[in-house]
Amino acid sequence: MNTSKNPNIICGWGRFPCIEASILDKIDFSKSFIPRAYGRSYGDEALYKNVYDSTGLNLFIDIDLEKEYIEVQGGVQLQKILKLLMPKGYTLPVVPGTSFVSVGGAIANDIHGKSSRGAFGDFIQSLEILTPKGLYKCSKDENNDLFFGTIGSMGLLGIITKAKLKITKGSPYIKQNIIPTKGIENAIDTLERFDKDYEFSVCWIDAFTENALVMFGDYAYYEELPLDLKLRFKAFKEKKTIDIPLVMPNFAVNDLDMRAYNIYYFNKMPKDESLVHYFDFFFPLDNIKNWNRLYGRRGFLQYQFVGPKEASLEVFDVIKSHKIYPYLVVLKRLKNAPDRVFSFVKEGFTLALDFPVKDDVLKMLHKFDEIIMRYNGLIYMAKDSRLPKDVFQYIYNDQIKALTSLKAKYDENNILKSLMFERLFMR
Repeated sequence: MNTSKNPNIICGWGRFPCIEASILDKIDFSKSFIPRAYGRSYGDEALYKNVYDSTGLNLFIDIDLEKEYIEVQGGVQLQKILKLLMPKGYTLPVVPGTSFVSVGGAIANDIHGKSSRGAFGDFIQSLEILTPKGLYKCSKDENNDLFFGTIGSMGLLGIITKAKLKITKGSPYIKQNIIPTKGIENAIDTLERFDKDYEFSVCWIDAFTENALVMFGDYAYYEELPLDLKLRFKAFKEKKTIDIPLVMPNFAVNDLDMRAYNIYYFNKMPKDESLVHYFDFFFPLDNIKNWNRLYGRRGFLQYQFVGPKEASLEVFDVIKSHKIYPYLVVLKRLKNAPDRVFSFVKEGFTLALDFPVKDDVLKMLHKFDEIIMRYNGLIYMAKDSRLPKDVFQYIYNDQIKALTSLKAKYDENNILKSLMFERLFMR
């Protein structure tokens, strides 16, 4: 049976690059392909001429609130898990900046977020992965080489068919505390000073003015809520979203408009303490459907790295000297993730910078690469579509060897393959 649908044009979330691909609705190891769910990886790691659509793996298998775990198939979207858990007073320990990602994608990219507890991979109790060599059940105690290899593997070892995840007590509401400051150095100092006192922390920075909002948060548990929110606690309601129905012209988002918007955002955000909905705290951009279309046909790049605070300070110096400003800047702290084979997560500060795709931006990013190499930092490959091969192989040298060793064991013919794999791994 032919498992290919008509060819489709698919893109990374940054809409750069795009490729014509055949979408496979069944796994077929006779041809090279890459698994892909909801397309929220920014770059080219989930792009190839053949793509297996994993969104059909969408079943809930088991949940146990007393033992605090949930088991689901790999194509289940995080948003659906949260909608199930939150009215019960539970949530996931770590979520990324969007709820529209699959469990398999969250594992394959070892996503991280605003939580001080660690990364997504720290809370996986077991998983099942289908490789060209067969189906494997994996945990810290069973097939542990493949277990730790799958976390952060970017889909290059197989299809994550199901996973058993740790859950934790939580709330649909967050006690938020926002501290305004000026300059990235002050923002870093504020994060360092206070983040140990909170469950969650993140910093938004306006690159044009260097105004910064350092945001901290804790769960507002049921017992602490006012009566009106207690009454709504178990009645999860869909939030209204704004839709961007078409790809906008390239000039629709520009420096002048973003300067004005950032000033508005800085002034409108509540300072000090307030009570906000979980989804507004963690997933503000989910309120704008297809927001990536705002950047136009040229698309955009997100450059995200982790390293010591000096790396972030130097990157901002380069931005100011070139006068090429990112439209969105997010700063967070990360902690080490032990035992991973290939993962971005390490101790340090991570800075995520959104730029429209333009020649002058691409040239400037090479200077960022030099800084990251000098400080032994890492660049987040889930966001990348332009990193030079020599830079990638320098910063990920040992991890590349470990991942390719696992591929030789479980996928010796390189069936699992992406544009990123061909661009950066292959000779």
